[in-house]
Amino acid sequence: MSTLFVTNTWEKPIHFDYAFKPYAFPIGETVEVEVEVARHLFGYMEMDKEPFLARLGLIRTKAEVPEGLAILSKILISEQAPKKNHSLSPVVERVPLPSQKKAGGKVLSQAA
Repeated sequence: MSTLFVTNTWEKPIHFDYAFKPYAFPIGETVEVEVEVARHLFGYMEMDKEPFLARLGLIRTKAEVPEGLAILSKILISEQAPKKNHSLSPVVERVPLPSQKKAGGKVLSQAA
C-alpha cells in the first residue's frame, strides 16, 4: 500500500472520516495517508473535483466551484515528505547588513 503526504496550507483545519477512521489535517502540518484516502477526500488524480468539493463542504452550488478549487489548491499532496525547516519560496524581504564605513571613509570596528 503506497502513501502520500498531505499538507494543509489553508486557514482552517480539516477533519474527515474515511473507512470509519478519523483523519485530521491541522493547519501547516503534513499528514501521511494512503492513496485511497487522498483520492476519496481530495480527488487526488481525478479530473472532476466537483464531487470532492461538495463532500468536503467547500461548495453548495456550481457557482461556488471556482472558490472551492482555490481552497482545494491550498491542500498540497506529494509523494515525498516535505523537508523540515525548508522554505517553499525564496526570501524576498532580505535586507543587506549596513556598511561598516562611516562618515569620512574611516572603517570603525566594535571593541570586544
